[in-house]
Amino acid sequence: MKYRKTILTLLLLAFTLIPRLASLDSFVTIDEPFWLSVGANYYYALGQREFQNTVYEYHPAVTTMSVITAAFLVDFPDYRGFGQGYFDVDKEKFDPFLIEHGHDPLHLLYLSRLFQVALIVLFALIIFYLLAVLIGDEKAFLAVALISSAPYFLGHSRVLSHEALVAFFTIASILGLVAYLEFERKWWYLFISAVSAALAQLTKSSAMAMFPSIALILAFAVFEQAKKVSFKTALLNHLKILGLWFVQLGLAYFILWPGMWVAPGKMLYEVYGNAFSYAFQGARLQVTHELQPSTFSLASLHGSAERFISQVFIKETPLAWLGLLFALYAVFRQETAPQIKRLILYLLVNAAMFILLFSAAQGRNSPHYIMASHVSMDLIAALGWCILLGSWEMKWATANQFAVRAGGAAVLILFQLFSAASNYPYYYTYNNPIAVAALGYAPASDYGEGFEQAAVYLNQKPKAEELTAFAFRGRGPFSYFFKGKTIILNPLFVEEPQMASMLERIKQSDYLVINDAFAPRTPNTQRFVDALGIEPEHSIEIKNISTLRIYRVADLPDSFYRLFSE
Repeated sequence: MKYRKTILTLLLLAFTLIPRLASLDSFVTIDEPFWLSVGANYYYALGQREFQNTVYEYHPAVTTMSVITAAFLVDFPDYRGFGQGYFDVDKEKFDPFLIEHGHDPLHLLYLSRLFQVALIVLFALIIFYLLAVLIGDEKAFLAVALISSAPYFLGHSRVLSHEALVAFFTIASILGLVAYLEFERKWWYLFISAVSAALAQLTKSSAMAMFPSIALILAFAVFEQAKKVSFKTALLNHLKILGLWFVQLGLAYFILWPGMWVAPGKMLYEVYGNAFSYAFQGARLQVTHELQPSTFSLASLHGSAERFISQVFIKETPLAWLGLLFALYAVFRQETAPQIKRLILYLLVNAAMFILLFSAAQGRNSPHYIMASHVSMDLIAALGWCILLGSWEMKWATANQFAVRAGGAAVLILFQLFSAASNYPYYYTYNNPIAVAALGYAPASDYGEGFEQAAVYLNQKPKAEELTAFAFRGRGPFSYFFKGKTIILNPLFVEEPQMASMLERIKQSDYLVINDAFAPRTPNTQRFVDALGIEPEHSIEIKNISTLRIYRVADLPDSFYRLFSE
């Protein structure tokens, strides 16, 4: 069909955009208000031409801060001209500043999410283009539709976060290099690969975990060419390609980050110095002050790796696990093209390296940090399904081949979308039902989900705008939706002697809002919840999310206050 690729592209746009845009401003996660303030400082630095201040530790989060900058240019371009300086991102003064100047933090977050979604969709199309070169249009469409609608990735790709971006950037980089080395030596394939790798590094320094896959791709290319020319010649040819790839990566890294224009040494030290300090010393340079190689150590691989692997097991759909089995089977079949086998290997190495990196690193390693592993495994699974559908297609008459392709693809994509939709709008809270049955429990998410529903409940109270709520996960997930005054419940309050800060803020409040994930944090948080001694006025239960409890402060017994004053 003459317009086949155009039709597939439009369909892919629909599959990637619609589930991401649905209710995009209906909830907030706990990290997003923090990153809004980081992005605000980035935008302010650009406005003041203080490019040396466009760095945020080891992330370096340049892509995330750039989408926030785009949101400011649309919603609040004058922000850079008020002379307010840089906000302490760990304090709660940024949101009141926005409100004071007539701007809603939730709207700014919504716009930032929109720009990030646009970037995700752009790279979905780039991945489709590169995959189409390698495996054909229809198979590429199915593969990208499946990985884009995987619940865990889909959920994270529509909140302000780095992980989904890193995942798609690394996949695009790997596919671009494979297309260049194994399909046709067109310069733009290598350019896409290098720039995608630069964007991955500009998003998060941990994207360096992709480099072993890049090295493996080049190694295979060397040995393939060595069958035709001498090994030395093949090696030198590909070292030149690697050098050109790194030059393009470095140029893109420099051009896209204004901080590199004026203080490249400071930028690189802040990023990679902090990254090594965090990984090998367990804390940022702000805490350790300097890199001390003599004190470097790694985390226990066994426990961490097991945790991350179980995370992949829990968050991938049954469809993905079946696809992985088909891909594994295809690797051992002679009929499977060598290029597909190698692509599966590259993706498997990419998945393993991200797991290995975060398993070995010290410091806080959240489960979603290995999003690139999830997407790599999803793409392997998608290739497995493509291979299976291809084998079925060969068994049918020519007249039925289109029905096999179209029908099979539709069923697979709809199943994947249904898996995500079952946890709408918090798609990433999905848990594989088979994994849940095997484990005997369903892990509950505590990323700020549901607190907007608590705010909606309190907003229905008479004179809600005059109420004060003392809320855990209060900044953003609750405060962006509550009409009244929000006091942020910092868990550190309960660790103070006699919980003085905690009790002071409770007395200033009309309602206390916490979830079931609050109590088991420490012995003191458990003691605090046990001491409440009353049933909550209202509870909110959401699938796969920690249950929320709303307490009326006036109902707290005197014994509660006496317990902590003794």
